[in-house]
Amino acid sequence: LALSRRKRRMTAPRVSRFLSMEHWAVVKATIEAMPVTSDREKLHASRCRWLFSLLYIGGLRVSEICGTAMGGFFSRRSSDGRERWWLQVTGKGEKARLVPATGELMSEIIRYRMACGLSPLPPEGDETPLVRPLIGPIKPVARSAIHEIVKDVFLESASRLRQQGPEFEAVAAHLEQASTH
Repeated sequence: LALSRRKRRMTAPRVSRFLSMEHWAVVKATIEAMPVTSDREKLHASRCRWLFSLLYIGGLRVSEICGTAMGGFFSRRSSDGRERWWLQVTGKGEKARLVPATGELMSEIIRYRMACGLSPLPPEGDETPLVRPLIGPIKPVARSAIHEIVKDVFLESASRLRQQGPEFEAVAAHLEQASTH
C-alpha cells in the first residue's frame, strides 16, 4: 500500500511529430494562394490563416479553439510598461491555462477580425467564437470541421509540392500525414 501512494515520476513527453519551419512556410504559402475572388472565398482563406495561426503559433488544441471565445484575449502592462496580450483557454481536465499572444498572433487576430467585419481587437466579454462558420449563425466551428479544414490545407500543400518535382515527395508525404494534433 505504501508503494501505491507514491506519486508516479513524470517522464518528459516525447515529441515525435511536428511541423518544421520549412513545412510551415509551405502551408502558409498554400493558404496565401487560396482563391479570393468572392466574399465567401475571402472569408474561407482568412479563416484558414487564422486557424493555422492558432494551431501553430498559439499551440492551441482543437478542443481549446472550439471552447474559447474572442473574449479570452486580454492585455496587461508588464513591469517594463509594455502591453502584453494573453489568451485564456480551458484545456484538458477543464484546467485553465494562459497562452502568451505573440505579436504575430495579435497581427493575425486583427487581420481575421477585420475580414469578418469586427473591431480589430476583441472587447472584454466578447462571446464571438475564436473560429466562426462562413455562413449561418455565429457559433463555434465543430471539431470535425476544423479537422476537415486542416486536412484539406495539408493535402493541397502536398499536392503543390509534388507539382514542383519528385525531390519534394518526402516532404509532401509528411504533410499528408500531418494533423491538428
